[in-house]
Amino acid sequence: MPRKWFALFLTLFSLVATSSLAHAWNHTEHRVIASFASRQFDEPTKHRIVEVFRKHPAYADPWSNRETNGSDEVLNLLWNTSVFPDDARREPWHKFNRPKAHHVNYCILADQGNKVEPPGRGENILNPYLAHVCQVEDPRPPKEAKALHLSWILHQAGDIHQPLYAGARFSKALPEGDRGGNGVHFPNPRARGDRENNLHAYWDDPPGADRSPAAVAGLAEQTTKEHQTANLAAELGNRYSRVRTEESV
Repeated sequence: MPRKWFALFLTLFSLVATSSLAHAWNHTEHRVIASFASRQFDEPTKHRIVEVFRKHPAYADPWSNRETNGSDEVLNLLWNTSVFPDDARREPWHKFNRPKAHHVNYCILADQGNKVEPPGRGENILNPYLAHVCQVEDPRPPKEAKALHLSWILHQAGDIHQPLYAGARFSKALPEGDRGGNGVHFPNPRARGDRENNLHAYWDDPPGADRSPAAVAGLAEQTTKEHQTANLAAELGNRYSRVRTEESV
């Protein structure tokens, strides 16, 4: 991977690679996650971010005039790109929509002692994520394409830490699975509509839905204080060591 792309990708991924940093996954929290990345960039990297994301197909509209933008162009670009895969669920961006690329459903078999089975065949968050990384590594795609791939990398690295994007629970009561908690209904105190009275929506929304620059900045500041960046490298190193140890057993 060229150095400039490696640095950008590594920062985006590593800053959301621990579940302790990713509390929820509505637009507010995706913007908070993007704020973590912004805090780590030096000026040359910020210049490259602007250069790349100005080529994104959504840059002129809605990114440039979005009411939730603040005064920092780099932060605005990261905020907007982090939620673009969700924006693509609707027109005019639906051609970029990949609904199965937001989750991976490992099968939890409740009636067999919560035995975990691998996900079924087909697209899930894991295989397109790797494909996006490969495209970022490749020097040939134009900046517009790289901007789209980086949108997905940042978004998916957040999505994968939503527990209900990672599994589906099967039981006698739910023989077809709980659809990542969407099939488990209850009076959700955070719901803003009847369709959100389910377990998946409850997990999506702990920080609320305030997308304003001030609210996002406050959440990012609070989370950064609670989870110091200086501890991140050691935590990632420890996790990597544990995985390597388990693989060798």
